[in-house]
Formats: sequence, structure tokens, C-alpha cells
Amino acid sequence: MRRRILNTMKRLEIVLERDQIDMVCGVICDHATGYTVIPDVRGFGHHGHHHDDMAVVVTVVTRDHVDPILDVLLPLLDRRSGVVLVSDVSVLRGEYFVPEIKDRLTAKR
Repeated sequence: MRRRILNTMKRLEIVLERDQIDMVCGVICDHATGYTVIPDVRGFGHHGHHHDDMAVVVTVVTRDHVDPILDVLLPLLDRRSGVVLVSDVSVLRGEYFVPEIKDRLTAKR
């Protein structure tokens, strides 16, 4: 049986306008091994109410990959509605969340 090891990573929750999903997912794919899109979210913030025109993109990355993603997202957030939440998270099988390691793991299969 494999020993359980928790790895500390960074979780990014990106709340954005739905028409930005493809661009943001493209940026994430450059620095992460995957993402989850939660469509049709709504809420209220400094831009007012949003009804079903927003989505949330969630990904888990290493600390080293956070800044390159944020560097691309910041100018976007200056012009559009949205927010990025960054938090520490513990994950099982952390090697699957590191692009440089995951590539080697999948090549062995």
C-alpha cells in the first residue's frame, strides 16, 4: 500500500466573466496540469450584481507557478469584473499537480 503524503500547494479560484474562460484556461495550461470550470455562477461585488454571466475556474499549482499566472490575470482584472483567490491547500498525489513531474509520469505509462 502506498504511503499517504500530503503536499502543500496553492489553489487558485478565478471568478471571471464567461467570455474570458478560454483565454484564462489557456494561461493556466501553461503553468498547471489541469483545471475545473464551474459555469453559471452569480454574485455581487463592486461591479454590481452578476446573474449567470460569470464562471469560476479552479486550479492547483506549485508556489512557483502562481506569479506567472497572476502576472497575466492582473491586467485583465483591471479592465473586467472578477477576482482571484489564492489559498494554501494540501493535496494527495502532489506530483500530478507539477507539470514538470507529471510529464515524466505520463511518459512512463
